[in-house]
Amino acid sequence: MTDERRAALAEMTGRFPAVAERFRRVYGLRLPRHTAVAAAFFASATPAESAALDRMGLRPAGVLDHFGADGPRLVARDGLDERLHWRYRRDPAEFVTVMSGGSDGLHFGLWYDDPAHLPSLIAFNYARDSAETGTDRCSTILEQVGIHLAHVDRDLRGYGEDTAVLEPLRDALHWFHEIDRASLKEDGPRRLTRLKRPKGGISVGPVLLPGIGDPRLTPAATRHRLADYRDPAAARRHIDLARAELAEGRPAFALTVGGELHWCDVDAFRHEALELLTGAYRALGRDALASIVEVHYANRDLRSVNVLVVGDDR
Repeated sequence: MTDERRAALAEMTGRFPAVAERFRRVYGLRLPRHTAVAAAFFASATPAESAALDRMGLRPAGVLDHFGADGPRLVARDGLDERLHWRYRRDPAEFVTVMSGGSDGLHFGLWYDDPAHLPSLIAFNYARDSAETGTDRCSTILEQVGIHLAHVDRDLRGYGEDTAVLEPLRDALHWFHEIDRASLKEDGPRRLTRLKRPKGGISVGPVLLPGIGDPRLTPAATRHRLADYRDPAAARRHIDLARAELAEGRPAFALTVGGELHWCDVDAFRHEALELLTGAYRALGRDALASIVEVHYANRDLRSVNVLVVGDDR
């Protein structure tokens, strides 16, 4: 099996430059090398390892689709923008899907606080449940696979079910571990990873540097605003304050309110969510995220997140 893993790793590492360049050109973002390691992990899975992945509901998705044999031939169907591929309705702009997790629309993504930097961590979102975005603060996709394996193992044991099907995956993760860590080192420092994040929101919460205003992200403040968004007059007060602070060069609260309105997904405030998010991202110099929001809002009612197809299969 070692030979198969080495061959898959060499193949995916060889594909990485082209995938990374396409990602840069399309998204305006930098792709981390650990994506190639994860692609090799999935591509080299034995039948027993694949059975474990199936039991966990995990498979490559989104950006990892570009590492497949048909990757260079993938195009967006129906004239759509490929940044919509695996972008669920309430996904934040910072979230770029790399893996699906099965039940309740669980999917995992690279989290980009700032397009000028590598992704800070891996995030997850249950699109068909609460659609809140959380994180286990994993640095790589394979680290996230390991955490998810532990969670599934715990749940199965709690139900009194056999966990033997999961065991083959532990050896595969162990084999790739040092290679995965080396890919992080090769990419260089992820400068935003250790910075403090505001707590209490419905998402991971962006890293915000000093001098850009108060995001007002505490559990109590968030609960209060989410209740207010049900009342148009109360919602307008938050929107107007966010607009005023954005105009004064303090975009933090606009990012908060825009993100919450995006998550609440109320048609009456769709324009305001778009306005606040794009305005805040551009004020922060995060134009690639603003562009993702614009594409998303222009196509937010898509019935399927599967946007990329092979060649002429449109």
